[in-house]
Amino acid sequence: MTHRREFLKFLAASPLLTEFSVFAQEVEETIGERLTDPSEVINVFEMEAIAREKIPPAHFGYLATGVDGDITLRANRAGFTRFQIKPRRLVDVSQTDTSVNILGTEAGSPIFLCPVGSHGAYHSEAELGTARAAGAKGHHMILSTQASTPIEQVVEARGAPIWFQLYPTDRWEYTVAMLQRAEAAGCTAVCLTIDLPGGRNTETQQIFTRQDTRTCAACHTGRAKPIFDGLNMQGVGLNNPAMTWDVI
Repeated sequence: MTHRREFLKFLAASPLLTEFSVFAQEVEETIGERLTDPSEVINVFEMEAIAREKIPPAHFGYLATGVDGDITLRANRAGFTRFQIKPRRLVDVSQTDTSVNILGTEAGSPIFLCPVGSHGAYHSEAELGTARAAGAKGHHMILSTQASTPIEQVVEARGAPIWFQLYPTDRWEYTVAMLQRAEAAGCTAVCLTIDLPGGRNTETQQIFTRQDTRTCAACHTGRAKPIFDGLNMQGVGLNNPAMTWDVI
């Protein structure tokens, strides 16, 4: 088994696999099936196989889904293989600086933690753990409207300003209230998500949910996410079909 893993590690590192992204992903996931400790991780995609095994099916489906047949999701992954890092040899790299300034926000690296909802479904520390990890590595963070943790606590845990991802509601005054709360918490920018008005068919999520035999009522009590605290969300949706560029 050790020799097989070493061979797969060799394949995963091969530049030839950039031309065969589907095969490369299979190699990464196969390696991930053998991991027993986070320190063994070579490629972040190795962890997908472990997540699929450890996370309840409905939660994994929520995390992994694209829309329709996940065609665009796979195309995005394949598309990134066409971007290559061009090495510059004989350049002094004894002192490097990876810091960036984006829209006035300083970060120690150009890596962003993009918005993902409901971190509480995956770890007891939820977004607080994510924020502390981002702060430790100097990565920027964007907090989802669907976060499990109040935005003020996340900003404090990050130790620096974050950005807020907004699902605009179909009641403008509620949307304004959310934005004002994010601004008061120290968010310096808003990322507007606009995929809901056109509809999205999350087939993978639905398939995994169908496989989940747990009784979910204990966790899904109908309580709104913390960003909606103080707002009566009964009958209010996160889909505003009337939204146009004029709103922007």
